[in-house]
Amino acid sequence: MCQGAAPEYFAFKDSPPELPPRWLCSRFLVQSDQQDPCTGGKEYAVSEMAPCPIIDAHVHVFPQGLMDAVWNFFDNFYWPVHYKQAYLANRADFLINQGVRHVVLLVYAHKNGIARDLNKFLAGTVNDMNERYAQTKINGSKPRRRVASGLATVMPGEPGAKEILAEAFTTLGLAGIKMHSHVQCVPANHPTMDEVYETCVRFDKPVLIHAGKEPNSSAYKVDAGKICDVGIVEDVLQRYPDLRMCVPHLGMNQYQEFFDLLDRYPNLYLDTTMTFGSFLQSMDENKPLAQMIRTMLIKHSNRILYGTDWPNIPYDWCRELANLVSLVDGDGEATTVPRAEDGVKGKNRTVEGDVALERVLWRNASAFYRITEEDLGMPTSGGHGRVLSNL
Repeated sequence: MCQGAAPEYFAFKDSPPELPPRWLCSRFLVQSDQQDPCTGGKEYAVSEMAPCPIIDAHVHVFPQGLMDAVWNFFDNFYWPVHYKQAYLANRADFLINQGVRHVVLLVYAHKNGIARDLNKFLAGTVNDMNERYAQTKINGSKPRRRVASGLATVMPGEPGAKEILAEAFTTLGLAGIKMHSHVQCVPANHPTMDEVYETCVRFDKPVLIHAGKEPNSSAYKVDAGKICDVGIVEDVLQRYPDLRMCVPHLGMNQYQEFFDLLDRYPNLYLDTTMTFGSFLQSMDENKPLAQMIRTMLIKHSNRILYGTDWPNIPYDWCRELANLVSLVDGDGEATTVPRAEDGVKGKNRTVEGDVALERVLWRNASAFYRITEEDLGMPTSGGHGRVLSNL
């Protein structure tokens, strides 16, 4: 287990301390006029001068009845959800309105018989967002600018699982699949997962699977720490070399072990979800952990995706983005006040770090989920709808 990582089980229900006014100094973010309904303070938005677009590759949506059940679990066993009101207002529109260029929306089934309806709900949500945010060209024609993609789900072993996924990937046009070992109580290498992987390979669709140990909870029906492990993930990668897989939270509590897998399996990716929220662990309080993760972010910058877990987070949506940028710049967490002898922030920023941030913040998600430049509303440099390679 990596030193300084999250506790085995969460015994807290408090939000992190509020950030001081005007806490942020970031080339990616600016303070907006919008008020945070939870704190009364000002929200932050992506700056129009940001060096690159942002894709949030880990955003949750559910029909409201299911989302209420998820929030009830969080209220009782995890942490208070910061963005309930924003979600209720219009789901993931909040992130697009804050300047995020594209969101990857997720659902997951916790029992048999609900996946098909969840996938239809998700496809409808994606299509609605894309229609409402479509831009108009100067000549009056409408380009294909997508602000959202969606990942289907299925319950491992349920009747008709292959057909459910085939429908999701073809008729519904979903971009991949989201699986959750903790909630579905199935390890990633369980035999019931084989038809999921086989279908993903057949349609060349990626799988985002929460197969790392954390965040765990004693309220789960199984101990996620026992059914999730880097060795279980490696078993899947060995048996399905053509499967594109992403593990969220950077494989929390086994960070180094998952980074090591990236050296051996070219189709494995990780996402940053909740790693940089100064909540599950503090990078400033654990300098060796911060340095190791910074080194790995730069080394493996073409295999890591930025994601937030919005709306089910206990802090400002931009905290992870600000801390990620600050850490890669070599300045620790964004709220850290530099010592006089260290000088101003940014003196350790490098070209290598800037390239890494561009990959993590959008290029890798573009390649992994087949999100084109045109989808992002970017001018294409030769060819239509070009998907950026993950450099």
